[in-house]
Amino acid sequence: MDTIKHEYDYVFCGAGASACLMLLSLHRSKMLENKSVLLVDKERKEQRDKTFCFWSKGEESITQCIGDLISESWDTVILPNSQPSKLGSLRYNHVSSIDLYRRIDKLSEHYGWHRMIGSVDDIRTTNGNCHVLVNGCEITGAIIFDSRTPAFQKPISGETHIHQSFIGWYVSFHAENSNTHAFRFMDFNIDQQGYTQFVYVLPFSDGTALVEVTRFGNEIIRKEDAERLLTTYISNNFGGYRKLNEESGCIPMCNAPLETSPHPGVVQLGARNFNIKPSTGYAFKNMFYHAENIAENILKGKQAHAFNITSKTAKQGRFAFYDGLLLDILNKQPQFGKPIFEALFKHTRIERILSFLDERTHIGEEISIFSKLPLRPFLQAVGRKAISSMFFRAGLITLVCLILCALPNYDNITHTVLNAFLVLGLVAIGIPHGAVDHLLETKRWEPRVAPAFIARYLSIAGLMGGIWYFTPTFALLLFLLYSAWHFGQADGKLWRLSNTISLLWGASLLFYLLGTHQEETNIILSSMGCVNMPIHSPTWILLPWLIRFLYVRSISGALTVVWLTLSSQIPLMYAFGLYFIGQHSLTGWQHIKQHLGMSHQSIWLHALPFHLGAWFLLAIFFYAWQPAASGNETAGWGIFFIFLACISLPHALSMQTVYRKKESNPQN
Repeated sequence: MDTIKHEYDYVFCGAGASACLMLLSLHRSKMLENKSVLLVDKERKEQRDKTFCFWSKGEESITQCIGDLISESWDTVILPNSQPSKLGSLRYNHVSSIDLYRRIDKLSEHYGWHRMIGSVDDIRTTNGNCHVLVNGCEITGAIIFDSRTPAFQKPISGETHIHQSFIGWYVSFHAENSNTHAFRFMDFNIDQQGYTQFVYVLPFSDGTALVEVTRFGNEIIRKEDAERLLTTYISNNFGGYRKLNEESGCIPMCNAPLETSPHPGVVQLGARNFNIKPSTGYAFKNMFYHAENIAENILKGKQAHAFNITSKTAKQGRFAFYDGLLLDILNKQPQFGKPIFEALFKHTRIERILSFLDERTHIGEEISIFSKLPLRPFLQAVGRKAISSMFFRAGLITLVCLILCALPNYDNITHTVLNAFLVLGLVAIGIPHGAVDHLLETKRWEPRVAPAFIARYLSIAGLMGGIWYFTPTFALLLFLLYSAWHFGQADGKLWRLSNTISLLWGASLLFYLLGTHQEETNIILSSMGCVNMPIHSPTWILLPWLIRFLYVRSISGALTVVWLTLSSQIPLMYAFGLYFIGQHSLTGWQHIKQHLGMSHQSIWLHALPFHLGAWFLLAIFFYAWQPAASGNETAGWGIFFIFLACISLPHALSMQTVYRKKESNPQN
């Protein structure tokens, strides 16, 4: 290992393709002269481990700059179920990873760079200086280039994370390959196995070829499945062959944000800078132009990290919307993957397809492309994104709030209808979202531990009931405290707020809901045996939250503040019901669904025994607590809230399992 210094001009965390392209861009810009450079990687790259491909025109910068690294190039493509087609002015280019690594090795020898084998334990910025911790050694870099494998946050509504996994064989054909000028782009004539799968063939001029099977899906393709598919495909299409080598890998197809944000002075490269196109996995060309942009701006004296792409920027624009739709289809309806791609290749010229993938088409061309694809899966994906999106839900609740505000009066018929909807909401989602707590720890029903779990659950609820009975004022304060924590925690995960901000949000919304309905709140509190709530909340109290959500461009958060503000003009029970059912319960249900990996129907059925048990306990609760009630509706709601407080405490504690595991392993 080289003698490692403690300070460098450039520190590269990772020495893969994006780092190599960055170094080449700096070299071409003559920015490596008299610069100290440290390359940190987990292992020395001394063999071909990946294949990089991109399409380009001869006059494009990428072709001109790295043309000598292109080992093979094709001007013809064989598309599924069709004859070979010319690429027009484009060529499909192949770069072997080992050629790229060897070029960097030569530069390293020329400049005398240092290398370090090890894992980067931490990157941090203190007092304006960037530091990397490697193998217990702290190293300072004027600029740190970070190309380590990223960790994505767990997808929320409107986001998807699937895998592009592949296994390829380098083979030598017994019979001469009939067409070495044409490559096979995406051949879907293989068993789909419930996923979207295709074969990719690159024929080389020396009579060898790379034949690769690729899967788009939730599960990474198994080696035995890939070998069976490759054996059948090669035999059927090329006859006899001899296997020379193989490669494998997995590329994230994801439109969720990264788990960590870059520090000042740290430049994100590759997947960490969203250079991978989510819907296809192509990245090499994006990485090249990103490196060129960084080098150009460093040369101009600009801050390099200013050109990091944020997750919000990566998700903006119509092409990000298209990517999101296709990811959703590949995730939820993989059976449509094959017909979509085959229709695309059948009805659209390959040059236009490649321009579309480069995001260089105009809206008219894109309409023409989509008009020739199966519309059903795309319409369903749009519907799913709309219904599940935070924006859609917040907008729908805002609309309901406006309707309730516009009602001329709340007579008996209106109250009856609205109360029926409240009960329906509680039956459909309000109570069920808390009736699967028995699955949250182990994700399955455990008969041996069930009695202990139920006993512990009822004991916590019973303890809270006893506190309500003997010291209702203290019970109210306790209830408000853990409700603010629990509500804020769920919303915080939805909007990716810190724990402290989440608690403040939960406390704010509870104070607002109760304080803007002070008279109704005090009537219910008196029926619960508590003192009156002396604090009144003005309707503008949530204005700082509105400003904050608008500042961070959280439209759903801003709309939530809008409808909460409107809710001050409707009765308390309906205002609270809109939040508890429409916001909190649906959010909690979504988090539970992600945690358990079950369908909505399966979760509801698993919840049914405890759901029915909750209503049975509520009936007993009403009977036992009846002396405290005067028999009117308000007293009935008071008893209901005491019951809700009792069962909410063990539920809030159980939900900690979901959120704790999400924090410890954000990709699950």
